[in-house]
Amino acid sequence: MPVIELSVKELNALIGEEIGVERLVSSITKMGADVESADEKTITVEFFPDRPDLLSVEGTARALRSFLRITPGLQTYSLNPATAEVTVDPSILPIRRYIECLVVKEVRLNEDLLKGLMEIQEDLHWALGRDRKKVAIGVHDSAKITPPYTYRAAAPEEIGFEPLGMPGQEMSLSRILEKHPKGVEYAGIISGFDKYPVILDSKGNVLSMPPIINGELTKLTVDTTDIFVEMTGTDARAVRYAMNILTAAFAEHKWTLSTVTVKYPDKNVITPNLKPIERRLSVDYTNRMLGLNLTPEEVKLCLEKTGYGAVKEGDGLRVSVPAYRSDILHDIDLVEDVAIGYGYDRFETELPALSTTGRRLPAESVVRKARRAMLGLGFTEVMTLMLTNEAVNNERMCTCDSAVKLQNPISIEHTIIRTHLLPSLLEVLYINRHRELPQRIFEAGDVLKLDPDVETGARSVWRLAGVVVHGKANFSEIKSIFNAVLRDLSIEGKIESFEHPSFIPGRCAQVVGVGYFGELHPQVLTNFGLEYPAVAFEITLK
Repeated sequence: MPVIELSVKELNALIGEEIGVERLVSSITKMGADVESADEKTITVEFFPDRPDLLSVEGTARALRSFLRITPGLQTYSLNPATAEVTVDPSILPIRRYIECLVVKEVRLNEDLLKGLMEIQEDLHWALGRDRKKVAIGVHDSAKITPPYTYRAAAPEEIGFEPLGMPGQEMSLSRILEKHPKGVEYAGIISGFDKYPVILDSKGNVLSMPPIINGELTKLTVDTTDIFVEMTGTDARAVRYAMNILTAAFAEHKWTLSTVTVKYPDKNVITPNLKPIERRLSVDYTNRMLGLNLTPEEVKLCLEKTGYGAVKEGDGLRVSVPAYRSDILHDIDLVEDVAIGYGYDRFETELPALSTTGRRLPAESVVRKARRAMLGLGFTEVMTLMLTNEAVNNERMCTCDSAVKLQNPISIEHTIIRTHLLPSLLEVLYINRHRELPQRIFEAGDVLKLDPDVETGARSVWRLAGVVVHGKANFSEIKSIFNAVLRDLSIEGKIESFEHPSFIPGRCAQVVGVGYFGELHPQVLTNFGLEYPAVAFEITLK
């Protein structure tokens, strides 16, 4: 989860009152965040990723003003009429079709604000942008460029500019993808296209190459007074909320904000749009979910304490949801904020009315037995995430397993559900490669296998895997370990030769329907950054 550092001085300046650190920490904690550390100058907070509007000192200050009832209710910000235009060329639509923009004037920056602006950009890239795939943000010194602007696709060698961080080095779009650190890191987002996105001003100056890098020409400094913000992406909702969050953060500093007209081939759109979203919340539903007996007025006060506008309407409330609250998808999300406004510390604890007796699941009994067997063989247990990515799960293992893909992954590191355990163990060995040898680790956990015979299309399988790495690790060693595991688990089967792409040919064997073992292929070891021989096995437990 994202961790941010809040300046106590800046926080109080934005809140508008001098509030002690102890009260700030208490209030932030009651809002649902985890305060990791605090002193007289800085508070370090870990926020849940579903609240990207809090990932800045500006957003936290706004939430605290409501929570402390300094200015409860819906916070509103004014936007001046559009002063600039962006034309969206049809060539960009198949690549990265959505764009929102903002003009900010009378900006007053210092080193801390500049650093904070860069940090909130990266946090939004992670929380809403899915590492720039859905949203990429460009913030520019608009004194150095001339509107109107054009958003279009350009051939790899058609345009050149000085990318941020490389002054005096004009590079083509293709060269940026090959040589610039950000180009190398994010090239995969647009590498499948024969043209790449660019944003130009009326004089042909390049503002940015979304989602890769901005131009050096529009780099912000502490002397910047006018800013042009552009956000591009593949998800209209994500782009809209990212823009609204950043716009609200700028508004907290009382800077002058103006909308921008985005001219698509078939329509014109004014961005950003900070109009709140209206929802209706039932008081009965709220009380039923929370086990309380609140009146409509009490629910209204709780909602205002968490930054909403609320008006009694019949037997419920008409709730105005701020345009920057990307996490409100269902009425239960509003109920959660009612609970926060009410105070979790005020809920009375009670024992369940039903008494039950638990027992261990049959599958867990097998897993516990497997763990005892591995510990008895001198292995150390590790526990890794089920989420991984195709590079780790397949490419580094020299395999091509089909896996269940996540529809909305939070990062490029976690895009699929693992199909076997060994890649995770090898990643652990890489992280601990500086430790002394031998290393013997294992994991007992579940993987997800595609299965057309199952209604959901996939089934969970419990597996056990172990890896041994040291200078003399060999087939005989892992065979004896494998036999011992089968014996302890009362599994019978005939060992026979087996070919597996992750293992050295001729040094791999299996028990059909149970699992396999052998010496890992040198290419696999190289792919995971391991410098010593390693042997491994993996079996199915259930």
